[in-house]
Amino acid sequence: MENQNEELVQVENQEEKKPRKGILLRKKKPVLFITQVAILAAISIVLYYFPKFQLPFFPSFLSVQFSMLPAIIASFALGPVGGVIVVVIKFLFKVVSTRSAAVGELADLLIGLSVVISSGLVYNIKRNRSSAFFALITTILVWIISAALLNYFLLIPTYVKLYGLAPVLGMLKKIPGVDESNYLIKYIFYACIPFNAMLSVTVSIVTLLVYKRISFLFKKMEK
Repeated sequence: MENQNEELVQVENQEEKKPRKGILLRKKKPVLFITQVAILAAISIVLYYFPKFQLPFFPSFLSVQFSMLPAIIASFALGPVGGVIVVVIKFLFKVVSTRSAAVGELADLLIGLSVVISSGLVYNIKRNRSSAFFALITTILVWIISAALLNYFLLIPTYVKLYGLAPVLGMLKKIPGVDESNYLIKYIFYACIPFNAMLSVTVSIVTLLVYKRISFLFKKMEK
């Protein structure tokens, strides 16, 4: 009886330690890993263009699109490295046809990297339901904070330098009471934070709904 208890404890300890292996990169055959990353990267690129739409109460350059969804799924299923590769591939595809001197694409890249690295690390520590929940909370918080900081310090100031203040104010005219003295703060609090909060929560909910099915398909590919 004591031997059986000892064996049971050893098995439980092994199961607890198992998920900690490969926190940054899940152990997979190279060809399988490349195939799965390529699938998710292709889906990410498609989702960047469709569905894609603007909301009437936000500036027109803030578009709702779900290209981060496959990147987050990749960081869960393949480890943060998989998510990073998906984000970088999407960036390289987008930057070729940039209309913003690559500033918008660079900001999206940095936000994406921040999100997939942080959420992927949190999820892959234990890979269970509670870690998935905390990973998605991390996704939302990191997404909102990184978007606000990058817009405040990089995106909007660079647009002002490149195109002048008047065109930028024109793009922000939907924000009530915006003017030369307050446009940056008002944009961050009235548009950037609410928009990214809404988008990150939506993407996180969809991730929660579809991840298990995609993970199941990926496991079938391993057989």
